[in-house]
Amino acid sequence: MTFYHFFIQATFSYLGTFTFGLFINLPKKALNISSLIGMVGWILYWFIFKFGYGSILGNYLAALLVGLLGIIFSFKKAMPSTMFSSGLVPLVPGASGYQALSAFINGETVLAISKTTHVAMVAGAIALGYVTAQMIVDLVNKKKKNSVS
Repeated sequence: MTFYHFFIQATFSYLGTFTFGLFINLPKKALNISSLIGMVGWILYWFIFKFGYGSILGNYLAALLVGLLGIIFSFKKAMPSTMFSSGLVPLVPGASGYQALSAFINGETVLAISKTTHVAMVAGAIALGYVTAQMIVDLVNKKKKNSVS
């Protein structure tokens, strides 16, 4: 793992999130931050995967980080946190989904089921990570509210 690889991963995860943000017409004040959040989430995933902890854990922790950063910046920018959810785009298992579909088309049923199961697990990990971030913030806010009363 060299600086070159890190630079490529960071650049393209930023650009992928940025172009997706343009595509869905994100406001300008959310576009750059959302892209940075996507880049940070992808870099976390990439490191976890490269150190051998697997794609499921990597996607879960990266989605958790993306969710927490999205909520933090939603408070700072006074915007809904969903404006920053495009940071999840680099984590979407598009290549695995394509491979699963290709295997189904080519009649490789065992491989297709394996790839489809992996896609479902990754998608579940992303969803669970993002929801966990919201639950953490809700618990912190509830605790603050109870201590003030």
